[in-house]
Amino acid sequence: MKFRAKGIQVFFGLIILLSAVITGITAQKSTELVASSVTSSADLSKESVNLSLSSADNSTFYTIRPDMRRCMSPVCGGFFVKRVNLAKTRCANGGMAEECYVAEIDWNGQPQVEAGRALLRGTIVVTSDKRFGKLGTLRVTESWQSANQSKPNGDFFRARDRGLRCITFPCLTHLEAKLNSNASQNIAGVDISGAHASDDIVSDAHTALTGREGIMVAGSHERVIGPGGRSVTLKASQFYLRAGAAQASNPKPKPRPSTKPCFRTGCSSQVCADHNVITTCIYRDEYACYRKATCERQPDGNCGFTPTPQLAACLKGQ
Repeated sequence: MKFRAKGIQVFFGLIILLSAVITGITAQKSTELVASSVTSSADLSKESVNLSLSSADNSTFYTIRPDMRRCMSPVCGGFFVKRVNLAKTRCANGGMAEECYVAEIDWNGQPQVEAGRALLRGTIVVTSDKRFGKLGTLRVTESWQSANQSKPNGDFFRARDRGLRCITFPCLTHLEAKLNSNASQNIAGVDISGAHASDDIVSDAHTALTGREGIMVAGSHERVIGPGGRSVTLKASQFYLRAGAAQASNPKPKPRPSTKPCFRTGCSSQVCADHNVITTCIYRDEYACYRKATCERQPDGNCGFTPTPQLAACLKGQ
């Protein structure tokens, strides 16, 4: 009986031990699974980028500023250009400088952008002048326009939405590629609120972020930490849209034609307008032709004398 009782005790002891081992293994695997899920989210930034942007897509980008020096053109009066994110720019003479003088901008069919708002992709080419020899010209292949007049701060990046959404954070939803560089990485979002752009421009930017070209962003990184690991967000001080794109998606409405009546005005009633017009009082013979002409609003919406064969003949005779 004693032997049988001891056998039962050993049997139950083995069952308890086996249960403890299984519980420990299950807990360890669960812990490893949780750790693995956290690590994998953090390591996404180190994976090969599915929506990769080659360095060729992000090279030769310049900012420009007008040359305000008072000297003879074309030696003065052109533009100073600078490759973004780089300390030195190669100039037309082959030398390196913080910024280079070019006599002109060859827009090469690209939409023109005012200097203070332009981010241009292109090449500095050498042109010859009979009097001054070799000069530089920036030949543009892409023109981008800032959201407003605010001055950009920080580094310049191309940013695109990867189309990825997560149930945790940080979520590596966007791809950034540093301009004039080979550096790129996945990041936890792009915040463009710091540019203080209008609602229409912000809407255009969010749409453009999902496109192939994305948008250009000047800004800096902010660290973010969460259940999904560690990452950075790109905080914009300014952003740029492809020139012409915003105007095409949000065309300005045509002004409504004025409903004000047209009338004869001017010293000799030789002007047809919807407001008083001050003119000289030097009389001319052709003014007599307008006495019988009809003053009314024309097809272009402006006031004017309606052209007729009689009016044309009268003016020709004078």
